[in-house]
Amino acid sequence: MQATSLILSAVLLASAASPLAAGDRGDDRRGDWRRPGRPNITIEPYIDLSRPPRTNPDDPEFVMNEIARCNAAGIRSFVDCLRPTQTALMIRRLEACVQSETIPDDPQRVAVCLPASPLR
Repeated sequence: MQATSLILSAVLLASAASPLAAGDRGDDRRGDWRRPGRPNITIEPYIDLSRPPRTNPDDPEFVMNEIARCNAAGIRSFVDCLRPTQTALMIRRLEACVQSETIPDDPQRVAVCLPASPLR
């Protein structure tokens, strides 16, 4: 009887030390399963929210500010005014809408021709 209990306790100890005992499937459930035994490290990207957002050249306010700056400088041509910041398509679209290659004296005529500002 004493031998039987000694063998039984040895079998129980061996089964408890087994990696498949008590529902343990061999993977480390406490941390990252891909790196058993090592700490879980997460690297997050750094996003600097303190810098001002970039200006969108297609924003209607930006285009109107450029046209106002050109009017103040005496530049009357859409091409000469908007070439550094706008595409040729935008310039031609404004010229076709206003029906002139020169910037009109009434800026509202240009503001109507601009596309709606994109959502952020």
